This record gives sequence, C-alpha cells and structure tokens, in this order.
Amino acid sequence: MAESSRLIDELDETLTTGTAADRARLLLRVTDLFLDGAVQYTNEQVAVFDDVLGRLLVDIEESAKRELARRLAGAAVSPPRVARSLALDAAPAVAAPMLIHADSLDEADLVACARAGSQVHLLAITKRPVVSEPITDVLVTRGSDMVVRSVADNAGSRFSEEGFEALVERADGDDVLATRVGRRSDLPRHHFVRLLAKASDAVRTQLQDGHAEPPGDIRSIVARVTHAIAARTAAESTDYAAATAEVAALEKAGGLTETAVRRFANAGKFEHTTAALARLADLPLPTVERILLQNRAESLLFMAKALGFGWTTTRSILQMRHGDDAGPGGHDQDLDLLKSSFDRIKRATAEQVLDFQRTRHDHA
Repeated sequence: MAESSRLIDELDETLTTGTAADRARLLLRVTDLFLDGAVQYTNEQVAVFDDVLGRLLVDIEESAKRELARRLAGAAVSPPRVARSLALDAAPAVAAPMLIHADSLDEADLVACARAGSQVHLLAITKRPVVSEPITDVLVTRGSDMVVRSVADNAGSRFSEEGFEALVERADGDDVLATRVGRRSDLPRHHFVRLLAKASDAVRTQLQDGHAEPPGDIRSIVARVTHAIAARTAAESTDYAAATAEVAALEKAGGLTETAVRRFANAGKFEHTTAALARLADLPLPTVERILLQNRAESLLFMAKALGFGWTTTRSILQMRHGDDAGPGGHDQDLDLLKSSFDRIKRATAEQVLDFQRTRHDHA
C-alpha cells in the first residue's frame, strides 16, 4: 500500500494548492488504484475512495470527467456518489457511459435524469440491461423518436399499462416504432390490436412474418374490420389464457354475473371482460373482441341488451373500450347519445340479433 500512502500524502497539497491539471493527474492515479482492487475492497474502503474521488472532481475539466466515467463504467464496483455525480452530469459525454453501465445507480436517480436530462442522456438510459416501468413511463412521454424507438427495442425494458398505451399512440405514423412495439412479447393483446389498427400495410406484413399464425391472418382480418383482431389468436394468447381460466372458474362457482362483468370493466381488465362476455353470450372470443373494438358501438349495445345488462354495466364496458380518446366533455356527450339508443332497443330484438351472430359463426 506504499502507493496508497504516497497518494494520500499528495491529496491535501493538491486540493489546497494544485492546479486543475494537478487534480486531473491525481484523479486518474487514484482511479487506477481503485480499479486495481475494487472487487476486494470492503464497503468502508470503497467509501474512502468515493470521498477522495468526489473531492478531486470539484472544478475539474470535462475531459478528465469523461476519462473517469469511461474507466468506472466498466468496473464491477463503482464509488456510488461519484457514479451518481457523473451520471447526472450536464455533459452527455460524461454521463452516458455511467447511465448505460453503472449498476450502482438507483431507480430514483434514473427517473430524475430522464425527467431533466438531454435527449442524449435519455438515449443512454435506454441502453441499460434493464429499464424499469417508472423510468420508461418518462422516456416514452419525454423522449425523442430515437429515444422511444430505442427503449421499445430493448428486451430489458419494462412498460406499465400507461407506458404501452403511450407507445402505441406514438407508433401512429412511425413504421419503425410500430414494428418494434408489435414484436415485443410482453405487449398486451388489446394494445397489439390497437397497434395493428393504426399500422401501415408494410408494418402489418412485417408483424405477420414475425408470428407463427397463418400467412393471411392479419391482412384478411384488418380488411374485414376497422379495428383488427391481432394475428396472435385468442386461443394462443397468454393474456386470454389466464383470463379465460379465471372466468371459467368464476362460472363454475356461480359467480359469472352481470356484476362480475361490470367489475372487470371498471378495473380496465379488457381480456377478462371479453372472456366473460364471450362465455355469457356463447360467442367466440375473436367475435366479442371485434365487437368491443369496433368504432361504432351498436353491436355492443345489442349484445348487452340481449344479455339483460342494465345501463350501468353497459356504460362501464363502453368506458373501458373508449379509453382516453375523446376530448374534455366529448365522451360524456357520446355516452348520453348511446344511452338513448340503448334504452330504445327491445330485448327481444337484441336476442334475435345475438342468435343471428351465433348462427353465422356456426356456419362460418
């Protein structure tokens, strides 16, 4: 540890009377000493290095910071406060290596950087092995097209329901992003359907080629309905598999009622609501899904009336499928009009319509 002793002897002198160049030279020497034994150091020893390097970083040139970040980014262990300081540095060239590689950064630091950093900072965050939901929520809202494409392409990215919704919205008119989002294995089915509905023919072809379904499935379904049924069929969808199993268990226990459907809809559980309606209406999942995703709500109103649902439940289903597409006040006005239509539908007529849908399926 003779080298360590000499460096410590130099530290006070350099901090007191040394120039920026002196600080930079000593900074790199201390960094080399740290990296030589970082894996073996105790937490207390790492803390000492953290303090020394942090003091040397004050008023140092950007070029020295860049070199320090480059060296520490690949280290198995990093001094935590120094790593944070470098990662949050205003200079992207300093921050990027740490934002990509440093394991010591916590989620709060990364969220703060995503909220305030430049687009280069944000792009660096998207390259991390794992990007959690609170971070991606900010990235998909604040990031540039390049940032959003990058985070969507990272298999280690995790997205919340709101994050996926924002991704699908931003993919409208962006074929590159639409393709990357559509190929994510964790994309919920209802978001995949909405993505397909907005996608170009070129994107649909690419997504179709990337799945194991029959070649013409997406193309034929998109041509048949405004909001397409996804190429991943309901029977093979992991989202629907879980929902269908839960609905079947609920039915066996005698709990598959209008109240259960309303509860699913109010919770925003699209697959559960679809599976429950399919079971109650005795219709295939894709048929009910298509009814829920059509722009016009008439088919849904007839199905709800045929099942004997009241307006409260029907409204919940409409609100679930509607999402946040309408402007302020617009959705309430639409619901008032739909309630008027719903009230005018006779149940006997609605039951005839439902019987016709079942017959059409049986002879398809």
